[in-house]
Amino acid sequence: MSAVLSTPKRSRTRAADHYLTFLMVVLLGYSLAGRGFAYIGAPPLFIGEVLLLSGLLVMLRIGGVFATVSSLPGTLLSILIVWVLARTLPYFGTYSFDALRDSVIVMYGLLAFVVIALLYDEPERLRRLVLAYGGFAVFFVTVMPVVYPLFQLLNAQIPTWPRYGVPFISLRPGEVGVHFAGVALFVLLGFRRLNPLHLAMLVFGMALVAAHSRGGMLAIVVPLAVALALVPRSRQLAPLLGIAAVTVIVALVLNLEIEVSSRKLSVEQLVTNVMSIMGTTDTATLDGTKQWRIMWWDKIIGYTVQGDHFWDGKGFGINLADDDGFQVVDAEDGQVLRSPHNAHMTILARAGVPGFALWVALLGSWSVFMMRAFLLARRNGDRAWARLFVFLFCYWLSIVINASFDVTLEGPMLGIWFWVLFGVGIAAGLIYRNELENRSPLPHS
Repeated sequence: MSAVLSTPKRSRTRAADHYLTFLMVVLLGYSLAGRGFAYIGAPPLFIGEVLLLSGLLVMLRIGGVFATVSSLPGTLLSILIVWVLARTLPYFGTYSFDALRDSVIVMYGLLAFVVIALLYDEPERLRRLVLAYGGFAVFFVTVMPVVYPLFQLLNAQIPTWPRYGVPFISLRPGEVGVHFAGVALFVLLGFRRLNPLHLAMLVFGMALVAAHSRGGMLAIVVPLAVALALVPRSRQLAPLLGIAAVTVIVALVLNLEIEVSSRKLSVEQLVTNVMSIMGTTDTATLDGTKQWRIMWWDKIIGYTVQGDHFWDGKGFGINLADDDGFQVVDAEDGQVLRSPHNAHMTILARAGVPGFALWVALLGSWSVFMMRAFLLARRNGDRAWARLFVFLFCYWLSIVINASFDVTLEGPMLGIWFWVLFGVGIAAGLIYRNELENRSPLPHS
């Protein structure tokens, strides 16, 4: 009798474990091949949509739906999803699948619910994810410092998907920078040690991104600074800084320059990128793109916060670049734009001020949730838990920063990573609180 009753549970467990493996494979594919990996499949079901739909089926099978909305961030996400649906479905008849494609900036958030249910159902899966990321960190820092510059130099020679003309490997600097930041965080927080060669490759990879992309540079520097402020002691900080200092000195002495697409990897280029963020430079390309962004964002604020689209936005489906008069061919992938280079402005333009307010509340509530979990773990002396919460928060923050300068959350390459980290953070917080509640109290003396 007991064997018969346990069979469905074993079946559910196997399905959830297989899905977790599938999820990790997809995340790996996005990190290594970028947009090229995203085109696996056939419209409208590409690999990201298959991941989402199969995940929802697994979630229904294992249960745990209540856990997904038991936290304030989970509740706010569910409300935001409903609002985005309300601003998407009326435009489906006009814009067809373009409306659905634009809505994934929030609708991929359903994956966060899947991840919460998956990990809360079996907390051991969280440990499995952390261990798997350790392997990913070593692999990524070994491969990407070679793959990324080769992609930039040999882009025209890379085979493309027949129907779409998209290279099998299509990497944007911000995407690569986010994952270099994640690896650096994982190492500095003590989850994985790297040998000097791997540390040098990590420094080189981060320098490549910083030279190529201002947003990518900020997505690396800011999360690392936040992590070191929260957890200042790191055994690998000194070796990492030492290698970085030696690299800069050698580059200055030898006046090294490496061509990477339209930018040069050099100390001068890094300084120029920093100056362009803080003010203006004599570089027309950097100052021009910065001014173009500001002008577009000002127009979006004008027709939402101060205009006729305050409550409803322009909806999901319309090409904002065309409608707002800021259409250009994206320099990174040769595609025409659909949305501004800022996820927050995209949501404001499409979902109106109410949608934007929900979005800001969602980001803020998740940040508070993670910081409270970190402080609780630190107060209880659970250093591993505390460092895990810092890692998840800062990795997620890296994506948020990159999404403020690029079309990031609008696609699956980092959009799915963003929502997976969102879900892992909530699940980890719930699991840790359950662990605290189940600890045996100390006996009275």
